[in-house]
Amino acid sequence: MPSFFFRRKFCGRRRRRCPSVFKRKQKAKVQIDHLPQELVEMVVSFLPMKDAARTSVLSSKWRQGWASYPRLTLNSETMLGITGKVNYVSEEEQNKYKMKFIENVHAVMRQHQGFGVDELLLEFGLSDRDAHHIDNWVVLAASMRMKRLVIDLSGPSLECKIVPEKYALPLQLLDDIGTIKHLRNLQLSNLSLKPLGDFGGFVNLTMLELQLVDVTEGDLESLLCKCPALERLALNTCGPFMSLRIGHELSKLEHLCLGDATLVEKLQIEAMNLRTISHNYNVGEIVVRKDSQISEVTADMYIPPRTQLGNGYKDTLQYMFTGLPSALPCVQKVSLNIWEDIQTLEVPNCASRFMHLRHLALSMYLSLNWKFDILRLVLLLQAAPFLEHFELNIDQLLLPLYDEDEDEIPSLPGWPHDHLKIASFRGFVANNDLIALAIYVLHNAKSLKLMNVQTAHRGDWLVAEELLRGEDLRNVLIIL
Repeated sequence: MPSFFFRRKFCGRRRRRCPSVFKRKQKAKVQIDHLPQELVEMVVSFLPMKDAARTSVLSSKWRQGWASYPRLTLNSETMLGITGKVNYVSEEEQNKYKMKFIENVHAVMRQHQGFGVDELLLEFGLSDRDAHHIDNWVVLAASMRMKRLVIDLSGPSLECKIVPEKYALPLQLLDDIGTIKHLRNLQLSNLSLKPLGDFGGFVNLTMLELQLVDVTEGDLESLLCKCPALERLALNTCGPFMSLRIGHELSKLEHLCLGDATLVEKLQIEAMNLRTISHNYNVGEIVVRKDSQISEVTADMYIPPRTQLGNGYKDTLQYMFTGLPSALPCVQKVSLNIWEDIQTLEVPNCASRFMHLRHLALSMYLSLNWKFDILRLVLLLQAAPFLEHFELNIDQLLLPLYDEDEDEIPSLPGWPHDHLKIASFRGFVANNDLIALAIYVLHNAKSLKLMNVQTAHRGDWLVAEELLRGEDLRNVLIIL
C-alpha cells in the first residue's frame, strides 16, 4: 500500500495537470485607436495646445481630433517655444524668429482648414509688411465658424528710427465668407482699420474691443452701426475723436468702456438700453438722450499734479457736482478713482443734484504734499439725499495723524442722511479729518446698519476703537 507521503505527492501532480475551473480570464487589451471619434475629440479639447498637437502622430483618428481643436493660441510660446519676455539682440534675429513664427502658423492653419474652431488668438509683433500672411490667416479663421477672434499685433521690437506701419485689417475680406455670422467676440490690438466701404458688418457680434487701433470717427461709427447685436463696447487708447456718436442702431448695447487714454471731446449717446459707462478724464462733454437708462458710471480720474482735467473741469469734485449730474441725471451708482492735486476749493453746494444716486464708491490716492480737503466729501454726501451705500477706499495716504494732546476733531453741522444704510472705510488712518467724516456719518445716518472700518496699522485701529466705537457700539465693525 503506498505510503501517505507518496499518495499526497501523486495526487498533487494530478491536480496540477487538470485545468482549473477557477482560472482567471485574460482581460482584453484596449487599443487607444479604438475609442470613438467623439471621445477622442473631447479628450483632445481638454489638453493644452502643445500636448494636443503631439497626439496627431498617434493615428489618423487622433490627427482629426487635433484638427478640430477648439482653441488655437498662436503666440511665441506655442509657435516658438519661447516663454516670458523676448528681447531681440538684432534685427536679423528678430526677422529669423518672425519667419519661423509665420511658417509654424501656416502649418497649424493648414491642419485646421475646414474644421470648426471656437477661438483663435493671434498674438505676435507683426506689421503691414506681413499683411499677405495675416490676410490669409484671417480668411481661414473666418471660414472655421469661430465665435471669438483676437488679433494682437503688439510685441517686442527693436528701437528703430523708422517704426513699421501698422497692419491694416481689410474687413471686406470677411464679406464673402458666410460663416463670419458665427462671430460673437472680436478683440483687435495695435493695428488699423481700412475704410469700410460696403462692408456688410457683424450681424451677431456681441462684444467688440479695440486697443491702439487707428480708425477714423466716420469709419468707427459706420462699423458700430453694422453691429446690431453688440452688447459690450471697449475703446482703449484710441482716438482722438472730436465727436463720437453711439447711435440708436445699437439697441442692445448695455456696457460702454472708454479707457486708457481714449480721447473724446464730445460723446453723444443715443443707445437707449445702455446701462453702464466707464471712462477716464479725457472724455469731455457727455450728451445723452432724455430717456437714457444709464444707471452706473465708473470713471478713472487720474490727474497728474498741477494739470487740469481734459474735460475742462478743474478737479474731480467739480466734475461730480457740475458735469456728471447734468449729463446723467438718472445715475444710480458712481465709482470714481481720484488721484490729483486739487487746485480749487470751491464746490457748488446743491443738495438735489443726484436724486437717483444710491451707491457711491470713491478710491483716493493722496499724498502729504498734495492738496485735498477730505471734508469736501461731506458736501458730496449732502448732494445725494437718497444715498444708501457709501465707500471710501484710501491707498498710499500720507497725512498728519491724530494727536490726542494737540489735535481737535473738527465739528461738522448736522445734515439728515435718512437712507444711508452702509458705510465703508478701507485703508482708514487716524487723521483728524477722516475721523470727523466717519463721526459725521455716525451722527447723521439714523438708518445706518453697518459701518465697516478697515485699518492697516495697530495705532490707527486703537484710535478708531476709541473714537468711533465710542459713538456707536452696535453698528461699527473695526478690522485690523
